[in-house]
Amino acid sequence: MMGTAHGSALGFAGGVAVTALAGSWPPAALAGLVAVVAAVSWWTTPAGAALTAAQCWGLYASFVVGHGGHLVPDWPALAVLTAAGATSLLPLRPHWSRESPTPRPRESNAQAR
Repeated sequence: MMGTAHGSALGFAGGVAVTALAGSWPPAALAGLVAVVAAVSWWTTPAGAALTAAQCWGLYASFVVGHGGHLVPDWPALAVLTAAGATSLLPLRPHWSRESPTPRPRESNAQAR
């Protein structure tokens, strides 16, 4: 697992690459940014995942939907990117992925001696 700063930086770099490659095709750009958010979220902290989702949304809203760096808020895209980051973090929740321990029966006094 990488730290928050490294995860955020990796997410920003991936977001810039996807935006540069698929900037004129909004559905392809959003799909690529979702892949970046999901991949980076798998390897970073929850804060790094949140920062990556926010950065990718900013890139999408500024350079794909809004041209020339002008921010055009696209709230459905933010929801999609946030869901991608949250879904990738599910394995970090240990009580969701492991079975609860089975309680052992108490030993009687006769067996304990």
